[in-house]
Amino acid sequence: MQHLSYRPCSGWNFSSICLISMPFFTPGNLLPFSICSSIYSVILSNKYFVFAPVFTDISYDFMPFSSANSLNSSNETFLSKSILFNIAINGNFDDCQNLVKSMFADKIFSNEIKMSGVNSINWARIIAQSVYYFYSYFLVDNNNQPINFSVPTGNFGDVYAGYLAKKMGLPINKLIVATNQNDILHRAISNGSYEVEKVAETISPSMDIQIASNFERLIYDLHNGDDLQTIKAMNDIKKKGKYIINQENLDKINTNFLSSKMSEEEVLKTIKKVYEKFGVVLDPHSAIGYGAFDKVDISGNNIALATAHPSKFPDAIKNAINLKAELPKKLAYILDEKEIYDIIGNNVDKVKQHIKERI
Repeated sequence: MQHLSYRPCSGWNFSSICLISMPFFTPGNLLPFSICSSIYSVILSNKYFVFAPVFTDISYDFMPFSSANSLNSSNETFLSKSILFNIAINGNFDDCQNLVKSMFADKIFSNEIKMSGVNSINWARIIAQSVYYFYSYFLVDNNNQPINFSVPTGNFGDVYAGYLAKKMGLPINKLIVATNQNDILHRAISNGSYEVEKVAETISPSMDIQIASNFERLIYDLHNGDDLQTIKAMNDIKKKGKYIINQENLDKINTNFLSSKMSEEEVLKTIKKVYEKFGVVLDPHSAIGYGAFDKVDISGNNIALATAHPSKFPDAIKNAINLKAELPKKLAYILDEKEIYDIIGNNVDKVKQHIKERI
């Protein structure tokens, strides 16, 4: 049987960054980052900076902002503008993540600005996410059957939290790493090839990632906490764009993890199927998690972690079921708000300078 365990904002803790809004271009749609899940953020002292990707072929002077097919909003009015800064990077999620990691690696800079992270780069975030799995487990009436979780993921953070829950004693059978067509994690788990390819823009933008930051944590576990072997593996990924998992380690992975991949067409079909069968509208990410159980033959209590409100992805919902996914009434006011952000090139020195000028 299948259960849907809902959690807000794709598991990314937006409350900790006060629902900061940033623009993000997805095919046929412009979404702000207060509504879109694919976000990377850091806290600098008592000030907030958000790093979010924009694409170089987009001109924001001419980008159409229409409430009919976009969510042009800004939630930064919850905070004083003197402590809140939005940075849009010309690049993708991986570029944003690399910038943040580069700034952390610069000890002089990171110490000077008292830098810390609130996304899954921070271990505390992973620990907090492990609560989902315990909570879901205790919602299941029949715990005599094996319990499996399907987790839509791109950065391997939330599903790694499930792995930790299992290590802490939660009787999880399998964790399914559910990916979209940016399937580096599926390829790694199914055949041992962690090889970087070009990121494709999809209707599930939070999963449009090639370098899954938290996969490093699993590599560390596979090498029994050997930091030197982990560093070597990560250097191979950085320099060669590839890391081959040997059969012994692949067998260890498959003890806990299975994986699946869904095309754009399959995602839309899953949204339609679930709506017609249950009257529930899934966003594209949640559909990938749910649809994984159609691709992986596994019995027991199967729980799919759902991620986001479907109104974040109006074009996808319209294409799948010809329905307009309405924004919740409590958030409807943001359609009239103005977004405030600075667009900066994919250059760590420019980003550092931008930050220093504002703290």
